[in-house]
Amino acid sequence: MTMDDPTAIRLTGHTAAYPATREAYDALRGYLDDARRALRGDPDADEIVRDLEAAVGDRLDPGGDPVTGARMTAILSELGPVRPAHPVPSEVGGAVRGRFWCRISEGGWFGGICLGLAAYGGFRVDWVRTVVLLLTLVTGGLLAVAYLALLLVLPVVPTVADYERRRDAPRAG
Repeated sequence: MTMDDPTAIRLTGHTAAYPATREAYDALRGYLDDARRALRGDPDADEIVRDLEAAVGDRLDPGGDPVTGARMTAILSELGPVRPAHPVPSEVGGAVRGRFWCRISEGGWFGGICLGLAAYGGFRVDWVRTVVLLLTLVTGGLLAVAYLALLLVLPVVPTVADYERRRDAPRAG
């Protein structure tokens, strides 16, 4: 959804710009932001939000009077609240996977172990790299042997976003 000027809304799936009041724009923006939050971790979240935008656009008249805040609220009420297709683990009694040790390949140096440790602990990766380098020097290279072993045993995750998605997903089984 984009707003080129204060009176026009462009929605995914529609070529026309819809005239709207600021209240209508704010109501739609709030609804879509809430939808994104509700769908966080859902692999189809972007597609669902695009479908919601298209559904709103289907209910609007591109050449008509500007959409008011009340009309937009009525349209959004008609669509209803957004719930994830896969319930949150607490709703189904399942446990969230939680933090886990891994290597993160995107943006990682020498195998991505420090980036994985930073994601695990919520630290800045530059600090983790500095501490690992200093400990390697202090231990006379003994930490380097452990580092090489971790390269062999830790699972690889492509990005930090993938790590967070897997961390927050329900456990399989």
